Amino acid sequence: MKYTTFRKPLSILLSSSLLFLISACGGPNDKDIQANVAKALQSNPALKGVTSNVKDGVVTLSGACQGEGCDSLAEQQVKKIDGVKSVKSQMSHEATTDLTLRTTVQSIVSRYDGVQADVAAGVVVLRGTIEKKQVEALMNELQALKPKKLDNQLAVK
Repeated sequence: MKYTTFRKPLSILLSSSLLFLISACGGPNDKDIQANVAKALQSNPALKGVTSNVKDGVVTLSGACQGEGCDSLAEQQVKKIDGVKSVKSQMSHEATTDLTLRTTVQSIVSRYDGVQADVAAGVVVLRGTIEKKQVEALMNELQALKPKKLDNQLAVK
């Protein structure tokens, strides 16, 4: 009789202690993961503009990086970090893309008298005047660059 009164509270105490120990050894917490992700991103100069946020082991990457494929590079580096369950990318590399696109568009447009072009966020806006026989050639050259959008505001003569 004496043993049965202590047996139930003792088994509850041991069970709760065991559960606490198991949950405490669950792996790195979000704060540790965040520190490791920041360290990994800062080690690569092409990823200096990338920021991260960690919630329940899910890393969300945002910001801008330099060059093509930099977003997949960042994802690969982050996936290797202990405790990361998944990676969501909201990154862009438009600054570099816009500069390249703008330079290429300007070199094409300079061959057509009366045509001006602006580039912002991957969208090419055409203004000015152009002869009817030149429209198709200009549009084909610009579409080959694969901008997000081609906004034609040209007046055709």
